[in-house]
Amino acid sequence: MISLDLARKLKLKLNRQNQVKVSGLGGIPTQITASTEVKITLGSRVVYIMELWVANIGEGLDVLLGMDFMFCAGVRVCVREDLVQLPAAESILVYDENVKVLQGVDLPVASPENLYLMPGEHALVCIQYGHTNHIRIQNEKSFRLDEVTGG
Repeated sequence: MISLDLARKLKLKLNRQNQVKVSGLGGIPTQITASTEVKITLGSRVVYIMELWVANIGEGLDVLLGMDFMFCAGVRVCVREDLVQLPAAESILVYDENVKVLQGVDLPVASPENLYLMPGEHALVCIQYGHTNHIRIQNEKSFRLDEVTGG
């Protein structure tokens, strides 16, 4: 999808034959008012000609590309590294104006079995993550809560 404002700004030729009402972002009804053909360039070499819907997709959003596009284009999103990896082994850093303090736990991931797939085959794999570490806690000293909090 491309925002109506950006389509006007870029002076794209709009096809208004098929208008559709859909449940938009956050369940808000959105009217798809037109479609347009655009050229999308990823990185320096990969070019796609696509037909995109034109709609008011939300404030601050200019373009919204779905997973169908990402999968077909071979784009992979690496959240841990804040990178978008393009098909030609090119990576683009994800930009965000807000500095986020990352919190989390680094857990090892392992598959319980090895799978070898031929092109076109698929499989569902259960992933085991983390290891259970049993610890023993023993209370060595009794104290009042106000001693701990300094009250």
